[in-house]
Parts: sequence; C-alpha cells; structure tokens
Amino acid sequence: MKTLLNKLWIVALVTCIAVAVDADDRSLSTAPIKWFDPDNRSIPKPKEIEENLIWDIVDHTFFYQMGKVLDLGWSARRVGNMLNVAPRRQADNINVLDEVPNSSWYTNRHFMRRMDASALAQGPGHAQPDTSGSWEVISGKFEGLAPGFTVRDAKGAIYFLKFDPKGYDGLATAAEVVSTKILYAAGYHVPRNSVVFFFPEWLTIGSEAQVSDEEGGRRPMTEADLQDVLDSIQKQADGRVRCMASALLPGVPVGVFDFHGRRKDDPNDRVLHEHRRELRGLRAISSWINDVDRRAANTLNLLVTDEQGRQYIKHYLIDMGATLGSSTVRPRMPKTGNEYFVDVRYITRSILSLGLYRKAWEEARPMPFRSVGYLESDVFSPGRWSPNYPNPAFQQCTNRDGYWGAKIVMAFGDGDLKAIVKAGQLPDKKAEEHLVQLLKERRDKVGNYWFRRANPLDRFWVNSRGLHFEDLAIAGRLATAAETRYAYRFVNGDGKARGVARHLDTQGPIPIPTDLPEGQYCGIEIRTLRPGWADKSVRIYFYVWKIGRYQIVRVEREE
Repeated sequence: MKTLLNKLWIVALVTCIAVAVDADDRSLSTAPIKWFDPDNRSIPKPKEIEENLIWDIVDHTFFYQMGKVLDLGWSARRVGNMLNVAPRRQADNINVLDEVPNSSWYTNRHFMRRMDASALAQGPGHAQPDTSGSWEVISGKFEGLAPGFTVRDAKGAIYFLKFDPKGYDGLATAAEVVSTKILYAAGYHVPRNSVVFFFPEWLTIGSEAQVSDEEGGRRPMTEADLQDVLDSIQKQADGRVRCMASALLPGVPVGVFDFHGRRKDDPNDRVLHEHRRELRGLRAISSWINDVDRRAANTLNLLVTDEQGRQYIKHYLIDMGATLGSSTVRPRMPKTGNEYFVDVRYITRSILSLGLYRKAWEEARPMPFRSVGYLESDVFSPGRWSPNYPNPAFQQCTNRDGYWGAKIVMAFGDGDLKAIVKAGQLPDKKAEEHLVQLLKERRDKVGNYWFRRANPLDRFWVNSRGLHFEDLAIAGRLATAAETRYAYRFVNGDGKARGVARHLDTQGPIPIPTDLPEGQYCGIEIRTLRPGWADKSVRIYFYVWKIGRYQIVRVEREE
C-alpha cells in the first residue's frame, strides 16, 4: 500500500510539472495581440442560481480547504512548489504580454489609459433618483441591523437605498461609494453608486412593499413600519437623510458567481474562476481597500443584451459597504483583514504557545473619525492580509498575479485618491484627508510588497532608438534611480543568450544592434539591480521586420 501511494505521488508530481511546462510553451507569433476575450456569444437564457450564502461560508471555511488537502494533484503540486521542482500554476486567461484581455468579467481602464479626476469621481456613472416627485418604496429589508429598501422615483427609475449605522454618519455609505469607484477604475464591472440626501416626506409606500410578520410570513408594509426604519437612521441637521443610492443594473439576474469552478450552463464560461488573473490579482486590490467580504454572496451575474442583440452573462462585483474601515453596521474590528473568522493557522499557534502568542493587530490603533471607522496602515501587511473567509482565487494568487494587481493599485496617484474620496462626501474635511492618507500609505505597502517579488519593469515599447520601459518602483517613489541599475542581454527566439550581459544606468532605451537578422525573433532579458529587491528577470521578445522596425510579441516575467 505504501509503495502504491508513493507511486501515485510521483505520477501526480510529474503530471503537475508536465502541465505547467506545457501551459508556458507558447510559440512566438506576430499575430495581433489578444485584447478581447470573445465570451459574449449569445447563449440560451440560463436558470437563476439560488446561492445558499451560509453554505458558501461553511464550504470555503471548512470543506473546500479539506478537499484541497485530500486532492492528490493539489498536494503534489504544493510539495513540488516547496521543493522548487514544480512551478506555481499561472493564470489561464492572460495574453502574450502577461495582461488580461477585456471580457464579460473585466475591462482594462486606469492602468492602461489614465482616467482624469472627473472620470475617476464619476466611475461607472452617478446614481441620483429624480427629485421632482415622491419616491415609492416597493421592496426592501426593513428589519435587522442594516435596513434598506428599493424605491421607484417619479420617472420610474429604480434605486436601492442603503444607510449608515446610527452614530456613524458617512461610515458605510462613503466606504461603498469610494470602493466602487476604485474597483471600476481598476477594471471591474460594478453598479452605479452615489451618496444621496433626501427628506423622509418624499417617501410613499407602494402596494407591493411587504415586511416580515411575527409568524415568519409576509404582510403589507404600513406607515408605522416605515417610521420605525426612519427612526433608526441618523438625520442631518436640516432633517434630510443620508443614504447610498445604487441604480438598478440593466439585465436579468441569473445568480452569483463563485471564486472557483465554472458555471456549467454558460458556454462562454471556459476558464476555471480560480485561474482567472483578474480574480487572483483582485487579492492585491482587495487588500488595499480592505475588501474582506469578497465572496460569492457579493457578486452578481446578469444576463445582458448588447447593441448587436447578443445575449450573454456579465459578471459584477457588488456590495462594497464592508470595505475600508466599515463593516456596514459598525466600524471594523482590528482582527478584520488580518485573519479568517475561523483561522486554523493562528488558532494552532495560540494553542501551542498556551496563549502567549501575541498577534500584531491585537493592540488596536486609534480610530480618530467615526465616519472612516477602523482602518490602519501600520500593522497592515499585504502578504498576510486575509479576507473574512478563504477565497479560492486569492489562494491561487502567484507573484505574477500579485504584481498585476499591485501595478493597478500603484496607478492611483495622490490626486486620483483625493478625487475619489471626495465623491464619498464624508461629513468632515479632516476625515476625508485622513482616509486619503491611509489609502496612500496602504497603496505604497501593496506596491512595495508585490514589486519586490517580480521585476517591476513595464509599459514596454520599441522603436528605432531601442526598447523603452518604465520602472514602476521608481515611478511610484518606492525606489530611486540613484540606487538602481539594469543588466540586460540579448537572447534568440528560443531564449538562448546572444552575447554577454551589459549594464544600463538609466531607464532606457536599450539600443538594439543593427546586425540582428531580419525576419527573425529576438529578445532582451532585463534584470533590475537594486539592493533588497528580488533578482527576477523580465524578457521582452520582438520580431525584426527590418532594422529600425520591430514588433513586441511577448513579455515573460520570472516567477
């Protein structure tokens, strides 16, 4: 039995290595770069998937974790990773430039094409119910810790309204608006969310509005029910109520998406979700804004119809009220973002140390503004950051995935953050400045962590002067040009070295020799020489049409 088990382990390990090698074996080509994934082909209308949100938590916290350990292939790959004989499996939906094509999941935005302050503040668009008439309450959640409801304005448009917890004016509403605009600029599909103020007398009760009764059934909503909700919400000095309005998204809801597996009734859903770069790299972005509740419950699949009449599923991230320093109904706890709700890693350490093991986050930092909640940048560690529950895609995040997410985070300049935070309309100017400062500090930590694990050279382009690039660490003020040098060497199309390594003291361009053979592929391997940073290479392959005319065909990053 022991011999058979050893053989199975060897077979699994060899298979993992073979799959990894084959996945990276992509030939060079001058074909157009894939910048769009055609996952918008028309499909039959699928049934709506009703997700059991409690099961989602239990499954990812316990059963999914145990299933990985019992999976021979997964265990063999982990052993291979630790022995450095099997590389980590890279994302399946990247193009030859190691980027994510646009799709029904993702659209390249701020990193690729810088958005100005106005566009960043607008995000996917504003959500402002019409104020020329009453707002009819048509449905909602009228009980519990976080009441909210759906209204139809005078023009017939539908909006979801959410409120701040009493005593924390601006906490959840600003967090949702700010994080929504960040995620939109990062490239994700999100709702139109805005901070809105209204007078309670604008509300009327629609004939469809219902509330739960004492027997667990439903009954028509009354004025007394509406008043109970309004009494639980903090009012402004002028009597208005602050809320977050979210415009109804176009399309037919067909359930949520999970962060692993595929949707079987969607022919366009061809890539396992845990191996999608935009979901893996979301870990770096989520750590920045402390989006700890990023799970299936906070996603939405919509069956949409485009201008060409194609009917397909579009994938959204929703419900960002539990981000930054907010947990929607109260400020964050210090533990949040530092470990899972049930985290065997730290439970075991505490037991083995007889309770003497102290965690860095256990000494809570000050919370100077109730509207910002509990958010800090001192203890925050992008490498140790954890959502509330294990996320399969986040767990698959490689250094390349993390670098991809981090360069999107670092694309947000200080002025960009000011414009976005201003859209959250925090009630205190100093609170606004405090949140901007925290986002800046957390941003730089994210960049510093992931950029040190991959070569942070990017934005490659080539002309007759040579190969140009940008050192994102210097651009992000995480390193200086004075401490940086670059070593480079030319390679042929097979990756074999041509000549000796040379050095460069500035960010290019790297001159291309005039004796390269025309009609062939060549490459340049660059290493960034900087004390304390990983010695990782990046290779840029190009095709020589003729001397002075070149075409970049592939970018390879060393993991």
